[in-house]
Formats: sequence, C-alpha cells, structure tokens
Amino acid sequence: MSDESGSGQQSGIETKLGWLVAITFIVLLWNIIQMPRTVLEEREPLMFFHYSLGLIVSIIAAVRIYWWLREPTPEPPGELPVASFGFNRAILFALLLVFAVETVIGFIYAWGAGHDVVLFGVHLPAFIAKSEPLRMSMGYLHSALGFYYLMLFVIWFVFGIYQKIRYGAGLKRLFPGSSV
Repeated sequence: MSDESGSGQQSGIETKLGWLVAITFIVLLWNIIQMPRTVLEEREPLMFFHYSLGLIVSIIAAVRIYWWLREPTPEPPGELPVASFGFNRAILFALLLVFAVETVIGFIYAWGAGHDVVLFGVHLPAFIAKSEPLRMSMGYLHSALGFYYLMLFVIWFVFGIYQKIRYGAGLKRLFPGSSV
C-alpha cells in the first residue's frame, strides 16, 4: 500500500493488478463453462485458449501476491473491526494463491494425460511423460482447486454481505481498488 492511499485503500498498481486478475479470470471461467458443452472434436481450440489464459491468470496472481507481500498491511476502513478486515484479506490471499499454483498443476495434469500443451500458438514439448497415476492425481487436484476457489468466492461474497449488515461496510469495497 502506498503512502498516498487512504485507510483500507489499495495503491494504483494493486488496483490494476486486482482488476486484471478479475477480468482474466472471468474470461477463463467462461472458457471453463464452455468446454464441457463443446463437442469433443471441437474442444481443442478451447483447451489451448484455456492453457494460455490460465498461464496469464497465474502470472498476474503471482505478481499480485508479490505486491501484496511487499507492501505494508493496510488499515481497515473505519467501520470494520481489524479481525473482520483480516478475514477478508485472508480469503483474497488464498484465492490469489490458488490462482498462482493452479496452472502448474494443470500443466502437469495435461502432460500426464498425454495432451498437447499449446501456449499462445506455440506447442510446448511434454516435460513429463504420460502417466495414468499422474493424470488422475493431478486431474483430481486441478478440479478440486477449481471447486475450492468457487467456494472461496462464495465465502468472500457471503462474508461481505454479513459485513454490510453487521458493520455497514458497503459491498462496493469488495471490488479491486476499493477498500481491500
């Protein structure tokens, strides 16, 4: 948090990184929803888009985590207790952490399943040999983390509603650039 930011406010870079993570993840979520609804023979371009966009989300989340750890912890907005504010930050940090590691697990799963991995039109060689145990373990973990970040979103939003009711903290503060 920079010195010119107010209580509970993010710096400009943190705000931009937050919006980049949010927007790229929403596009990735659309991609995730479309894949099972697409005929198997036509799914490959969606998979390649998924790999590329997943990498972008992962990199932006990792940069955001770096920025998060680099800056001092902000003060909570006046209406929120420190513990309540800290819980919100913990949920968001866990969400960013999942986004940052999900891609690595996804690539290991893809190579273990024998899939071609194409990033931005460039075919990557398989760095890991095809393996059924690897495909199963990493595939389940990749899926479980997907459900985990959806659960984190729900907890974050429900807790935001609770904070609105209990402390009068506005829901707008849950967006990047508002109160952290």
